[in-house]
Amino acid sequence: MPKKKTAKSKSGRPTILQVAKLTGFSQGAISRAFNGQGGISDATREKIMKAAKEIGYHPNPSARNFKRGYTKRLGMILPNLANANYSELYEQLDLVTAEEGYSSILALTHHSPERERNLMLQLSAGEADALVVNPVSNLENLDVYRKLKSWRYPVLFIYKSYDEEFDSLGVNYYASLQKALGYLRDVGHKRVAYVGMAPMGAEPVGKHAEVIRVLSELGMGYDLEGSVLGVAADVAGEQAFRQWRESRKQPTAVVAYNDQTAISLMTEAKRMGVNVPQDLSILGSDDIQAAEPSELSTVRVDRAQMAQKIFEILEDRIRDFDAPVRLQSIRSEFILRNSMGPPKSH
Repeated sequence: MPKKKTAKSKSGRPTILQVAKLTGFSQGAISRAFNGQGGISDATREKIMKAAKEIGYHPNPSARNFKRGYTKRLGMILPNLANANYSELYEQLDLVTAEEGYSSILALTHHSPERERNLMLQLSAGEADALVVNPVSNLENLDVYRKLKSWRYPVLFIYKSYDEEFDSLGVNYYASLQKALGYLRDVGHKRVAYVGMAPMGAEPVGKHAEVIRVLSELGMGYDLEGSVLGVAADVAGEQAFRQWRESRKQPTAVVAYNDQTAISLMTEAKRMGVNVPQDLSILGSDDIQAAEPSELSTVRVDRAQMAQKIFEILEDRIRDFDAPVRLQSIRSEFILRNSMGPPKSH
């Protein structure tokens, strides 16, 4: 006698049977709704899609792969590719997965929590064995992260951690910032501003908070007046110099959120006739490919090492889902180039 199908999967992931039970429609009708096929009314399609969204059901496009075990594919979800650090990191991950007999798949949230939510549910429904995610926001999709964990689906977060609830991989900037800011102090700078993506009017977090902490430890001042927060990399230079012109208070040194922000500052400085580093020292972060030709001082992140670590953590989680949560970070390195030096008045 054939086994009776159950509505709930072994992992706890919602199934097509649950959608059928909830809506009263057949599995065939539900498949047609998701595949965009005819044979059902718009009202039926809408009801099916609404019910599926409510319980978090996504069809499995790789059912054959599930039958044999795994897809041998890892998914990466990033905010965008405008940040060269992201594109270079994905390129490295793709190389690592290929060497290990896997493939990779990339998806972009474009900073939309709703898109992140949908992508995580879609890719985890059979398109990839595990996901590495740079989350859009800290808590907005926490229910989805926990749902995937309850389904025993491996997820690794990069650049952000959620206490000891999920695997995470960050970058340790502390020692590098100590060296970089210590250098600025030693050549005569007393205060340093921050420019880039950071929440305005909120408690500093991440790299921004680390910069303020290290400045305090070194006996230097954080130039809040000269800082330009919540600004995108492509317009950072223009907006920063506009603010400094209006306030007539240009900092002597700046830490930028990333290299692209720093390069935007350098480009605008050249246009404005501001000499780098004599009038303005600039420190970037990531050491993207464009940093060295720009002679940008930066905090280097080894993306090949990071990609290898991402693969190792996810592969370990696939093999043993019940192993202890891993909270890890990789070290960064201060690279001194020609965008930093003594202030003119020194």
